[in-house]
Amino acid sequence: MEVQESSKGEQVGPANAAVKSSIPSPSTSLLELLKAGALLPSRNQSLFVAVFALAVAYTSLLQLVNDLAVQPHADKLLHDVMAFNNSGTGGRTARSPDEYAQLLQGLEKDAWDLARPGAAYLLLDATVGSAVWIVALLAAVATCSGSGGKTLSFGKATAAQLMGAALTVAFAYAVGIAYAAVLLAAAAALVPHILAAKGASLLLILGCLLLSALAFALLVYFTSLCVLGVVVAAAEPGRRGAGAVARAWRLLEGRKRRFLQVLAVFAALTTACSKAHALARKHTLSVPALELLWGFLHAVAVAVVKVFAVCTITVFYYQCKLPSEDELIRV
Repeated sequence: MEVQESSKGEQVGPANAAVKSSIPSPSTSLLELLKAGALLPSRNQSLFVAVFALAVAYTSLLQLVNDLAVQPHADKLLHDVMAFNNSGTGGRTARSPDEYAQLLQGLEKDAWDLARPGAAYLLLDATVGSAVWIVALLAAVATCSGSGGKTLSFGKATAAQLMGAALTVAFAYAVGIAYAAVLLAAAAALVPHILAAKGASLLLILGCLLLSALAFALLVYFTSLCVLGVVVAAAEPGRRGAGAVARAWRLLEGRKRRFLQVLAVFAALTTACSKAHALARKHTLSVPALELLWGFLHAVAVAVVKVFAVCTITVFYYQCKLPSEDELIRV
């Protein structure tokens, strides 16, 4: 077996050959890429069993928080909104001003009641959730690079990877929140004036809607870049934050369509899991045992999709590196 050096001067040993030779070439189809991501955990089963157990525990906790603290308030708020919009048999004008005032007060109270557990839910997902998926990412990177054992050893190298990924996630959240806040502030300031203007034409309104759609598309694209940027930060210690996102942007040159296809697949799978869970809950509300069973199965399904996504995106990252860096192995 002949070992070559990479462009960074690092030797690629025989242990890495079997793993890296399994990474599909950039010309492979989307199905081949998904297959490689699905098979990645089989190359380090003991490590991914622990990762999967952690993912199931987290998704179960998140769902429990949603079912006990968030969903009841959301259902109550939805009920109030429907009551406010429902004209009844007498129409909207049949309601007295006092009734509308009471409905508005109820809406405001329920909105605030939902805001607190909703914020806690989002904070849990942004902190604990990010930590869980970073651990899964470290396992995927270690398996793809051929440096992983049966457990993750948290030495200096792993600590650098963990810190880089965490800082990149924080950077993505900070920029995304700031961008969304600017968009909301601009919309709140401009939309009332546009709608109130006597000369506001349909073309002007459509133009504003088009600009809003473009701004939202840019936010989605930036989020997609950050997803790959977190993988870069985990795989290349020293790159973090904006540097990791910039590196991801360079790696995606000529491959943006394929990456968006990958993200679309997992977004569709996640949506399908949520729809199936909602449908199952609708038909098992009167049977608590079945509701708990469907909830657990939903948590398992979400964990499978998330780990599958992490593995596939990690394989995609290494696939992007193959043509740009001389990491070829001759056997």
